[in-house]
Amino acid sequence: MMTPCKYFSPVTDVTFRKVFGEHLDLTASLLNAFLPLPDGREITDIRYLPPELMPETPARKHSIVDVHCIDSSGASFLVEMQLNWDTDFFQRVFFNASKAYVRQLKDGEEYKLLKPVYSLNFVNGDLHKGLDEWYHPYKFVHIYHTERVFEGLQIVFAELEKYGKQPVKGDTKMDLWMRYFTEMTGRTRVPAPELLADPDIAKAIGLLEVINYNDAELYLYDKYWDAVSIEATWKGIGWRDGEKAGVEKGLQQGLQQGLQQGLEEGRAVERRQLARNMLAEGLDPTIVTKISGLTEEELQNLTGE
Repeated sequence: MMTPCKYFSPVTDVTFRKVFGEHLDLTASLLNAFLPLPDGREITDIRYLPPELMPETPARKHSIVDVHCIDSSGASFLVEMQLNWDTDFFQRVFFNASKAYVRQLKDGEEYKLLKPVYSLNFVNGDLHKGLDEWYHPYKFVHIYHTERVFEGLQIVFAELEKYGKQPVKGDTKMDLWMRYFTEMTGRTRVPAPELLADPDIAKAIGLLEVINYNDAELYLYDKYWDAVSIEATWKGIGWRDGEKAGVEKGLQQGLQQGLQQGLEEGRAVERRQLARNMLAEGLDPTIVTKISGLTEEELQNLTGE
């Protein structure tokens, strides 16, 4: 019998980046499972690109271009997680995918150099009311001749909440990943055997174990859920348009400052722990201050604790 463990939810920015922002094999597995790729077009050789498409205030929308990859053919892949559904999400997804498409070319380069961009988006909300389907692939087609397709942009939405309510789950790779996102929560102690039987899913589950997170990541994880709760509370209360604009602006600034403060505090905790470890190993205090970044006064206070 498997020993019970404590896991973090896989849908936060902290955990999502740890799993898919650091492990290319898991990112490729996710993309291959969800994207409507042509036959023989399996993704195997991808690399990460800098997160230059990240919105300025990710905490406000709880939506980040968490992963931006490119393969050897030049095709780009964006992956985004959206917890609190907002009506402008469609436009923002299209905007981010379009930016990735446009930014491929430098000034004066030929348009024929443009490569396809795929956008994969996980949504925790009712994306299409009245539809039972939870998987929604979009592409640009001729209105009258749908066999004629513009291959430049393709966008996929997967609804987590709607999938979780399905009484019967499938056993495809896509189903296993959806179960990973919907069944692995902070209350999970023993994952389902079907998930652990798949090597990719099992590896992703292992990366959710709380023991794998440092103090800074633990702090940010808690702050993230606090921000989600705050926004959900405001939405539940309801507001007039004028009030909404003012509150959103204040909330946006506050959450951004809170995340920045969390990062700084987390780094400070790591610097102090690093200094303690080096002192315990007998390193000269002068060397410890240089490596850890602490001042002599901070180091003296640390030894006096």
